[in-house]
Amino acid sequence: MTIGAIVLAAGSSRRFGDDKRKSLLSAGTTVLATSIEQAIDRFDAVLVVLRFGDREYANELALNFSTPGISFFCAPDSAKGMGHSVANAITQVKDWDAATIFLGDMPFLKPETISLLVNKYTESVGQEPIIIPTKDGTPGHPVIFHKRYFADIGKLKGDTGARAVIEANRDRAIEVPVNDEGITRDIDTAEDI
Repeated sequence: MTIGAIVLAAGSSRRFGDDKRKSLLSAGTTVLATSIEQAIDRFDAVLVVLRFGDREYANELALNFSTPGISFFCAPDSAKGMGHSVANAITQVKDWDAATIFLGDMPFLKPETISLLVNKYTESVGQEPIIIPTKDGTPGHPVIFHKRYFADIGKLKGDTGARAVIEANRDRAIEVPVNDEGITRDIDTAEDI
């Protein structure tokens, strides 16, 4: 069974004012590099989704992450919003059994949270679930989608991500309480670092 990771890093960073993906965290690694590391530490297949026109950046990242199973994809519709980027990305992973959607600007996840979510998915795979981490009742990321939802994800548009797919399939969504503020802590401004 292939449970892969899609790391979304195709946003424009408007609120940040610069390319936040390349901003350094206190540990000395960039925001996106840290998010990628979180994914490759737990998944055999990782797709990093970049902006259309990011080919040079994709090549740079590929040199730094030569791990087998990782690939980089420049979403052709990235300028239209996150929904379009996710839809573009899901077409690249049709052979996966499940996709774990990470946000590239959420580098503060605990490794044990990711393991817990994957374990919950594996336990529940017969239910064709959507696995959602929650912290004090607030949903966060990453979210794991069974392949049953790939066609619906492929139809997403705008800037809302896969929220509509979750809402349309609420009966199959499994919320997993975690003690990890990293599931909701993203980087929108320089102060967030």
